[in-house]
Amino acid sequence: MFVLNNAWSTLRRHPWRSILTALIAVLVSFTSLFAWSVRQTNATATGSGYDALKPAATLRLTPAAQAKRNGADSSWTKNYLSWNDYTTYATAAQTANVSFSYTFIESVPVRQSSAFKAISGSADQSADKTGGEFTLFGLYSSDAPHDTSYGDYTIVSGKNLDYKTENAATKGAVLISKAVADRNHLTVGSKISVANPTNASKTISFTVRGIYAYTNKTTTSTSKLAKDNPNNAIYASYYGFGSNGFDVADGKGWAIPDLNVVFKLSSMSSYNKFVKVVKAAKLPSKYEISSITLTDYRDSIAPLGRLNTVMTILAYTVWGVGGLALLVLVIMGLLKRRAEIATALVIGIPKARIGWQFMLEVLMPTVCGTALGIAAGALGSRALGSALTGGQATAASAGIVWHTIGWGVAACLVLAFVALMRVLLLQTSTIFTTREEVSR
Repeated sequence: MFVLNNAWSTLRRHPWRSILTALIAVLVSFTSLFAWSVRQTNATATGSGYDALKPAATLRLTPAAQAKRNGADSSWTKNYLSWNDYTTYATAAQTANVSFSYTFIESVPVRQSSAFKAISGSADQSADKTGGEFTLFGLYSSDAPHDTSYGDYTIVSGKNLDYKTENAATKGAVLISKAVADRNHLTVGSKISVANPTNASKTISFTVRGIYAYTNKTTTSTSKLAKDNPNNAIYASYYGFGSNGFDVADGKGWAIPDLNVVFKLSSMSSYNKFVKVVKAAKLPSKYEISSITLTDYRDSIAPLGRLNTVMTILAYTVWGVGGLALLVLVIMGLLKRRAEIATALVIGIPKARIGWQFMLEVLMPTVCGTALGIAAGALGSRALGSALTGGQATAASAGIVWHTIGWGVAACLVLAFVALMRVLLLQTSTIFTTREEVSR
């Protein structure tokens, strides 16, 4: 108790140094735990988390090929893949024992009518050249919208499409965007009419089953041609698309549907094998195999990777600067104490007891600060990581907590050992020697 009281009294005589020591210990321990939590989460996300994905593979034109697209030239449809092409690739995958399920999307431009107008483009051309101002999509299943170029949407009014029933109601049911609904003063249940892309006199009537809005905030709302505006997309079930005469094998120009078959793979290994097999099956050079699943996943963990880089640099900086600052503060607490040590030795206090007091002076603020920093990190790491990465929770595992405790205790003991050495290195024979003689 005598040693503890002496150590506490010394700390109270130098409050700012004691508080600063504890705060630095809090900072170092909290930063260490959070940095290691981020590193572990990032390693999992880019390792086992990535390997556990079940990617959806799509065959798309390369960006270079897509850049050459002319939406007012119907000969562009020669670049579309046909059902025969997809059958070739699917057969090659099955032959290589790659199992998959699938969904698909078909689309064609359709013409607006006098009572149903599209949102204008910035450089519109005649529907005789573009095929129309709207784009009609035929969706095979409820998960197909995710694999369109515009991404997912949510129903803001009415109901979603019925993909299971094939009757007159589903044949005529479509979804339109809120922007188009507002422009034409339409509501759920309203009737709309569009015309065939190559035959303006051939009109088709639909009923608005639902009104949608995109969930992807980056979806653009402007385009040169009206038909390329995401808000001018009309969504129907595949049954509604085909039964209204848009799924044609002998179409001409813009009446040829743009087919996109999405292959659902069971694992990353299956996806990688699928890529090799399809490329070997002579996929045209203008096409590439991509995966929205992988793109979305990489985008979602990109902030985590950036945070991991920042925290790695920050951790090394804090360890270097913080460790040096703690060492300086400890040494400052040991300066000008030769007389104190000598007096204690003269009155019979052993070096071990004095050394223990000096160690306690270091351990009390550093251990308390380290414990507080670890506790704060363990409780707040998940929320802090989620806030900094847009949703990636960087929870501190029990292993990381114990890892931080181990290194924290080791660092505190090293600093305490520095204090102990100050006592042990004092030679008893120099106690009654003047400072000048000691320095000589």
